[in-house]
Amino acid sequence: MHTLACFALVLSAATCAWAYSSGAPTTVCDDMTPKHPFDPQPSELPYTVSISKKTVKPGEETDITISGKDFKGFLVQVRKGDKAVGSFVIDPKDKDSKALTCHGSSKSSATHSNASVRKSVTLKWKAPQEKGELHVFATVAADGATFWARKNVGKIVVN
Repeated sequence: MHTLACFALVLSAATCAWAYSSGAPTTVCDDMTPKHPFDPQPSELPYTVSISKKTVKPGEETDITISGKDFKGFLVQVRKGDKAVGSFVIDPKDKDSKALTCHGSSKSSATHSNASVRKSVTLKWKAPQEKGELHVFATVAADGATFWARKNVGKIVVN
């Protein structure tokens, strides 16, 4: 009986850890924290996040790239205060990424669309019409148990 109970516990933990292999749900838009049965890593994000143009005009696009060691999941937002702004432009042929509507703003977040292992992902983000200084936030999951949540990884100025 003890073995059966242990097996059930391991199976339930695995199910929870992989529940969002098809991308982050809109329920994580605010805190950007996966609802895995583990706490986020408190350390610095061990991935590089680069922004191709840090100053853009309203409606202009820039690329945001996450790269480094293997990872399975991600969620990226560009925020003004606590709200995701702008929109991610995902190519219909892209099988690894998808856009989410957060804070009432269509396509204002980007997430993974499968649990494939990747070393990098490049996302195209389109600036909103409103000018100002915006902050880029990223959540990156190496796997279901190891992830970094809502890390401020840079800024973009819309002018």
